[in-house]
Amino acid sequence: MTNTIYLVRHGQTEWNIKGKTQGHGNSNLTEKGKNQAKELADSMVTYPIDYIYSSDLGRAVETAEIVANKFDKEVIKTEALREMGFGAWEGLLIKEIQEDYKDVYNTWRNQPHLVEIPGGETLHIIKERTDRFLKELNEKHDEKHIVLVTHSVTARVILLSVLNSDMENIYRINQGNTALNVIEFRNYGPVVIKMNDTSHIKSNHKLENSALE
Repeated sequence: MTNTIYLVRHGQTEWNIKGKTQGHGNSNLTEKGKNQAKELADSMVTYPIDYIYSSDLGRAVETAEIVANKFDKEVIKTEALREMGFGAWEGLLIKEIQEDYKDVYNTWRNQPHLVEIPGGETLHIIKERTDRFLKELNEKHDEKHIVLVTHSVTARVILLSVLNSDMENIYRINQGNTALNVIEFRNYGPVVIKMNDTSHIKSNHKLENSALE
């Protein structure tokens, strides 16, 4: 089993700009987000991509389809790559969450691995479903190059897991819009080759108001 995984976060969305929490909720890509996805696809043309899997949430699918068009591949949608469900927080601004869920928000910021958001998922739930998905993927494919289009928290959980690092370190990894991470699953274990690469974005700038980043 020696697959190469290209782990990608979706492009910028309308809610990213507004600072709204997305989770399982969704908002469309902005024009910048679409351009980011096109620039990512252009930067990947030399990679021998075999399959493209995507979270089934709209913003990830939209990003994945732009990449897939470059390679003439179909997008395989899966719930396994969904963003962490933020329950009652979805659609809210950080300020609103801080006011209405002060204690829970403090836990999310200081002990994220212990947080229990009303109606939401935990980081350990995300880890369990993505670990299971990667195990199944690596059992199904061998010596393939596979794109996975997902979300900020989910991508960071996957990276922490392959690095055998605790979920409490979620904020130690950044994931910009359309960030590219490359992981080689070798016979002796996973090796991270590249992390949070956004060099393909020609007019990049950091969003200071993205929710829960």
